[in-house]
Amino acid sequence: MRKSAGDLATEVASRRVSAVEVAEAFLRRVEERNPLVNAVCTLNPQALEQARACDARLASGAPARALEGVPFVAKDNLHTRGLRTTFGSRILEHFVPDEDAICVERMMAAGAVLLGKTNTPEFAHDINTTNFLFGTTRNPRDLNRSAGGSSGGTGAAVACGMAPVGLGTDLGGSIRIPASFCGIAGLRPVPGRVPVYPTDYGWDTLVEHVHGPIAASVADLGRMLSVLSGPDDRDPSSMPLQGYDYIEAARGKSSLKGRRVAFSPDMNGLIPVDPQVARLVLAAVRRLEDLGCVVEEGCFDASDIREIRAGTRAFGMVARYADLVEPYGKVMTPALARQANDGLRTDVRTVVKAEKMRTAYWHRVRKFMQNYDYIVTPMIGAPAFRLDQPFPTMFGDTKVEKFRDVFLFSYTFSVTGLPAASVPCGFTAEGLPVGMQIVGHRMREDSVLEAAGAFANACPEHTVWPYINMKSTEWMTPEPLTDFP
Repeated sequence: MRKSAGDLATEVASRRVSAVEVAEAFLRRVEERNPLVNAVCTLNPQALEQARACDARLASGAPARALEGVPFVAKDNLHTRGLRTTFGSRILEHFVPDEDAICVERMMAAGAVLLGKTNTPEFAHDINTTNFLFGTTRNPRDLNRSAGGSSGGTGAAVACGMAPVGLGTDLGGSIRIPASFCGIAGLRPVPGRVPVYPTDYGWDTLVEHVHGPIAASVADLGRMLSVLSGPDDRDPSSMPLQGYDYIEAARGKSSLKGRRVAFSPDMNGLIPVDPQVARLVLAAVRRLEDLGCVVEEGCFDASDIREIRAGTRAFGMVARYADLVEPYGKVMTPALARQANDGLRTDVRTVVKAEKMRTAYWHRVRKFMQNYDYIVTPMIGAPAFRLDQPFPTMFGDTKVEKFRDVFLFSYTFSVTGLPAASVPCGFTAEGLPVGMQIVGHRMREDSVLEAAGAFANACPEHTVWPYINMKSTEWMTPEPLTDFP
């Protein structure tokens, strides 16, 4: 059975294994598996030196930290001091930051060892992870399928065992989508829970871009969040600690008896859902009932989410990328340049109207959730799509008008700022993972982690790791990894 970050930290702290041995083992995994998956785009040449520092610290008698000696990877749009950070863009191909992102800084302060940076679509704006610098990241479950985006590199690296945990970012679903496609766990924290810095926008107006954890287990999401959360004056939107024990919550030992769940299989018919996804998520909801939850099918009115998304997203595209289009448009990903130009053509009234609609939308969600502890949905309306074929146009006997609408489950809750987790809930007939989204009340990641952890503990069969046959370079039928660590 693959060891969790918590297990590894315990073994390093007890000195049953050294941090250097752990780092070397994971670096071997990267060397073996990354040529096929293409998840890690830049290795950290200081990784072993960081691991040695952990061992020396313990040898001196210093107390072990929460992530002592645990390897991690960081998405390539997160600043890493002295280590190339490209944002997946040729514009920043040689950019080397002189400071760490706060989330990276906190991971290393807790003893974690940075193995390297993971691939992202240019400036983290696509549901597939590919760019002109490093190419396409492939899904560890099937190399012909997408790992999702925009934290696809982190998701793929964690899913195939190149690191037990990693850092991602999430605006419209960029942590949760790769977690679902790759069969692992991911959490979008509430805005301000994990301070965001460096950034051009200390107050991330409209839909916030958050930093958060991706992990092989729900338990490790809690361990990471306990390290990442807390205020920092470099982010004026960061929130004070609220006293929640995220590690304990994510262990999944809390009773869910009597907790009320609103199950929305397709957001009142708004989002297309593949029949296999629908069946697996419904079965997962039935397991929540077995755990004591009271489940009702229901949903608030989300019919205006497309218009809200268009206006709020246009604002963000102009804010972040409009100034790049004129000098660098020819070297940018065409889709990104087009989105930035489309944003420039969006008038201010449209943006303001979208934000006004978003406020009314929030109050509908708020009032709906007064009767529930959670909203549960599919994470994505379809399993990972193929990289070598057009998007599907049929789900069973049903024609799909706009395949990209399958991703609306994530943005539907991003606009509210509510905490949301993706947890594995089964496999399709083709062996592709499917994720279930658990959404909780405002500022209550602990409650979301309790439900996700309890479900994961009750359904270990949903956590099955892929295995590469390195001799044939084919991705084989998933089976548990038993090799160290």
